[in-house]
Amino acid sequence: AGGPGIVFVDVNLRPPWWQRDAVLQTLEGAHWVKLNHDELQLLDGISGSGREQAAVFRREHDLDGLILTHGARGAELYLRDGSVHSAAPRCGIDAVDTVGAGDAFTAVMILGLRCGWPYYTCLERAQAFASGIVGRRGATVSDASFYRAFVEQWQLTA
Repeated sequence: AGGPGIVFVDVNLRPPWWQRDAVLQTLEGAHWVKLNHDELQLLDGISGSGREQAAVFRREHDLDGLILTHGARGAELYLRDGSVHSAAPRCGIDAVDTVGAGDAFTAVMILGLRCGWPYYTCLERAQAFASGIVGRRGATVSDASFYRAFVEQWQLTA
């Protein structure tokens, strides 16, 4: 569950600005990690089936949850209890600009963890919000009604 002591690491590997050992060290003490399939391959150092590799990575780093993103194919959530949840974007989303989608996804995951949403709900809502962001130009949306729709749908107080 998400509490004030939660440590969430959103891995963003941008060559040549990272070192494997340094990134792995940042995962020590983390509760949640979000990375994409390519980042998992680079950090894990072995190729695998994806699901098994992600589950092993989650166990090896003693994470409450590992979020593995796949861009247009959605995301998976690997939990401490061994369960795996997945969420895919709605059909028919036209990606205008992917800048900011990962950060938008992370923001909603953290919001959901802090609000105590069920893990699957966190994943679904993060995917939906990121899908909304990719349909717009830029990393943020200046139209407040875009955000208001999510606030209302998720029954958040403003």
